Amino acid sequence: MPLIILSGIPSSGKTTRAQQLEKFFREEKNLTVHVVSENKCCRKHNFLKNDLFSDSQKEKIIRASLKSEVGRLQNTKDVVILDASNYIKGYRYELYCQAKGGRVTQCTILCNLPVVQAKAFNQQRPVVSEELPDSSEPSDNSDVQYTEAVFDALCQRFEEPQGTSRWDAPLFVTLPDQELDFSGIYQVLFENKLPTPNQSTQNAPVCPANYLCELDQISRGIVMEIVAARKHNPGIISIAQHQKGATPLTVNIPAEIGVAQLRRLRQMFLNYIKVQPTPPSLDSLPQLFVRYINSNYGDS
Repeated sequence: MPLIILSGIPSSGKTTRAQQLEKFFREEKNLTVHVVSENKCCRKHNFLKNDLFSDSQKEKIIRASLKSEVGRLQNTKDVVILDASNYIKGYRYELYCQAKGGRVTQCTILCNLPVVQAKAFNQQRPVVSEELPDSSEPSDNSDVQYTEAVFDALCQRFEEPQGTSRWDAPLFVTLPDQELDFSGIYQVLFENKLPTPNQSTQNAPVCPANYLCELDQISRGIVMEIVAARKHNPGIISIAQHQKGATPLTVNIPAEIGVAQLRRLRQMFLNYIKVQPTPPSLDSLPQLFVRYINSNYGDS
């Protein structure tokens, strides 16, 4: 049930803290723990570490994938740990809303480390020039150094969590030489009251069966149309089959976006529509879905 969001500048010890938390909840509390790792997600999508953080579109893909995986794993009994930089406060707010909508407790852990010390830790990593492994076996890039340019850019972009912000609270701040407050973290996750859903996060009444069927068919058809068109045209794709109005429906997404990613995004869109207090009209669904795809994976 609980969600633990790790946050910090590069090389601030997030993965080490994730491992410590996983060990505590498994061995001390006998709980099932899922660690969702940005390092592993990057390799899963065949992105080089420094290329990823130099390309905003690739970052969008990774953030969407991590958020989707966290939502998939959340349930009433397991602990989910998100081991990622989570440096954008708006993204942490999205995670907060997702957890609140699912009646899941959460906390944020800030790995607070001076930039000079983090940079020294980064330079101790053994791999300077990364190459993607030939094997399809799961791997991560935690031993790969950030380039100086990428490291500095991530530090400048980092939006530090604030305990006064409801999406960052409860906030635990830790230094490398400090032990985590395991008892405090356990208490806020398992002994506090569950968050109360409000209009923006609670499930709306179930839509009529024919609406959900149409929603499924329209979104599935658009994904199939994109996949078919990509075989002949890697650029901007016109969604002519689902054109409802005068405004052309076009999808402009990077060539590396595959079928699996589009299907995950479709499922996220379905969940989003289902919780709306007033479901949009069927005629507007193609335009909404295309806009949703472009906003997550597009160039704008």
